[in-house]
Amino acid sequence: MQPPAETVTFTTPDGRRERTVSTRRSILDSTRGLILSGNFDPTAGAIADHAGITRRTLFRHFPDMETLHREIILDAQSYAQTVMDEPFPSHLQNLHEDLGTTDRRLGLLQIVIERRVRIYEYLFPLHVSSVYQRYRSTATERAIRASVRRRRKRLKEIFPDSMAPDALMFESVDGILSIEFWISLRRDQKLSVARATQVLQYAVTQMIGRTSEAPRSR
Repeated sequence: MQPPAETVTFTTPDGRRERTVSTRRSILDSTRGLILSGNFDPTAGAIADHAGITRRTLFRHFPDMETLHREIILDAQSYAQTVMDEPFPSHLQNLHEDLGTTDRRLGLLQIVIERRVRIYEYLFPLHVSSVYQRYRSTATERAIRASVRRRRKRLKEIFPDSMAPDALMFESVDGILSIEFWISLRRDQKLSVARATQVLQYAVTQMIGRTSEAPRSR
């Protein structure tokens, strides 16, 4: 008796593509996993072992370690951009309709803080690794500046045009919500995620709450 037709499987181009994507994902996840565990510069052998593949398979997907390192950074940055671009809740989006209160602005900034904490904790081990330092040394200044512009553009959406002259306040908020400040809190000051988040919330709330009292920069 012939087996039912639906039990017969075939190797298809799509199936090979899915395996390729899956293996590449496994390699990237294994590299990140090793960095998270404290191995800030994992070797090809360690990554292959962690992913359950051979070195030959690893280099079939990534021709050299520099390409793999660049891909793990770009993959993390892609995740960060996706989180940062998540839309704001609809009840807070019409900020400019009510400029007489800071409630909505503070609400939006709290959302920005929550999202940046998610992003920065995802990026944190990479940023302190040798992998990232090598990437940064070879990345173009244009690419680095583009990343900063995206971060600042998202933050500017929160501030109405009437606050544009207050450059000092904006630069202060941008600096506090930067990954460099987060790394300082987590690595240098050794604060927990919860405590470091409280620091960001406190600093931003104090600055925005005092905006009307502070002199405007000219």
